[in-house]
This record gives sequence, C-alpha cells and structure tokens, in this order.
Amino acid sequence: MSKRINDPGFGAKYSGRTKRIINKDGSFNVHHIGAETGIRSLYKELVSMSLSRFLFLVLATYISFNTLFASIYYAIGIEHIQGAVGGSKWEDFLTCFYFSTQTFTTVGYGALSPLGTATNLVASFEALCGLLAFALATGLLYGRFSKPHSRLMFSKNALVAPHGDSDAIMFRISNKRTNVLMDMEARLILMVKDDPNEPHRRSYYQLSPEVEKIHFLPLSWTIVHAINGDSPIRKYTIDELKKLEAELLILITGFDDTFNQVVHSRHSYTFDEFVFGARFKMPYSVDKDGVIQMKMDDLHEYEKL
Repeated sequence: MSKRINDPGFGAKYSGRTKRIINKDGSFNVHHIGAETGIRSLYKELVSMSLSRFLFLVLATYISFNTLFASIYYAIGIEHIQGAVGGSKWEDFLTCFYFSTQTFTTVGYGALSPLGTATNLVASFEALCGLLAFALATGLLYGRFSKPHSRLMFSKNALVAPHGDSDAIMFRISNKRTNVLMDMEARLILMVKDDPNEPHRRSYYQLSPEVEKIHFLPLSWTIVHAINGDSPIRKYTIDELKKLEAELLILITGFDDTFNQVVHSRHSYTFDEFVFGARFKMPYSVDKDGVIQMKMDDLHEYEKL
C-alpha cells in the first residue's frame, strides 16, 4: 500500500530552493565540500569516470611524463645519448623525447642508449616509473571492466493515462546490453514540497507498482502505479503537483548473470517530464523467422489518447 514515509535519505528541510534530487545520469544532486580525499577517493574517481576521459587522462599522463624526462635528458646534453645525431634544438629535444618513450616503456630498440652516470641514473629511475605507471594503468583498466554496473535505458517521459478503473503513472525500462538481468525489482518514491509558499520542506510517499518484481528483462518492462484510492497522488490536482514540484524517484535493482552480482540503477522524472493522456507504443516486433526484434529507439515512443 502506498503511504507517507520518513526521509529516505534525501533530506526533508533545506535553506533554499533545490534542483531535482536525482540527475538524468542517475547521480545525486549533491556536491560534497570537504569530502575525504586520498588514494581510495582517487581510485574511485578513476574507475567511475567515462572511458573517453580515462583514456585521455592516460594519454596526457604518458605525454607529460615523457616530456618531463626528455627535458632532463636535454638539460644533461644530447651528447650523453649514444646514437643521437645532433641537429636543431627542436630535433635534439625530439631525440630526447623518443629516447624517453623507449626507456619509459622499457622497449629499448638499441638505436639510442644512455652514456655517462647522470643519464644512466635518470634512465634507471624512469624505467622504474614506467613499470609502476603501466602496472597502475593495467589495474585501473581491469577495475573498470570488472566493475559490475547496469546499463538501463529509461523512457524519456513518464506517462499518465487511463488504466483499468483509474488513471496510472507508467514508464518503461530496457537493458541497453545483451547480457541477462534477472530478479528485477522496482521501488518508487514520490517527492513533493509541503507548501508552494514554503518550498524548503519536502514530503515523501512510497508508491506501490502494480508489478514490483519480474524474473527476467529480455525486452522492456512497463512499470505502472495505479492512481487509485490507496495512492497519495489521488489527493493532488495536476496544478498542485506542478506547484509542489513533484518528482518521481526510481530505484531499480537486479541480478547481473555475467558478473554474478546485484546491480543498481537510479532515475527520476520531474513534473515537466510527465505526459498526460498518452500511452506507449509497442517497442518490439516479430520478424518472418519468428525472432523478436527489440527496437531500443522505440522505447520512448508514445501516442496521445
């Protein structure tokens, strides 16, 4: 049964107006000032950032390290690199940079080698840094790929439409990947401001989906909350929900068969993302061979009633 609940962890009182609770990417709209920093925090950031940012950071770090050591070799003198052919200052620096990359990666083609105590000491230290850096990068890359996380697609809008003997709120989810998700469970929370004239206090209501759990998610799942006599939404008008800045908070959990671990996904719909008087179109079809074709782009499609 739907009921009012205590603060689920988002806070009930604020000193000013806030944005949505859960951002579109599933993150919470919270910025921690003075949060703990250190190796563990850095590790979390590195394994959580996007792949493009991670690869850019690896490349930037690689270039920066080699530029630093190339500058040291250049300061020592290019004559202390055996096999180096003198030229302009830029050519000499590039020679030092190429020698640094070979030392850093421990490739050692043999065309360039260190001469003298100073150059050998720097090259020895750089080789150690290279081994540690690549070990760290390999561990981070493995951590990123081995970390289980869901890739659920939520419909762009939540719909409000007639359903059975009453209206209902409904939205759809589907798995972006081809892996198997099992034992899926949905939990819904409605957040409203207590008073439009005092927008700094929030109230939370637990909403009951018609179907809370499904065994598998090979296609799409339309999650429905009936606005019947038990629903707290029933006591609000559309205008009141708009003024109270209603937000539907969603937590989806499931079991990832690939990693054998439970995964979570968060999402929310603000009032301006609700569409009234509409129903979803069918997102899949069957081809001539009897194979079901799930069309991910059609997950968001709906039609007005």
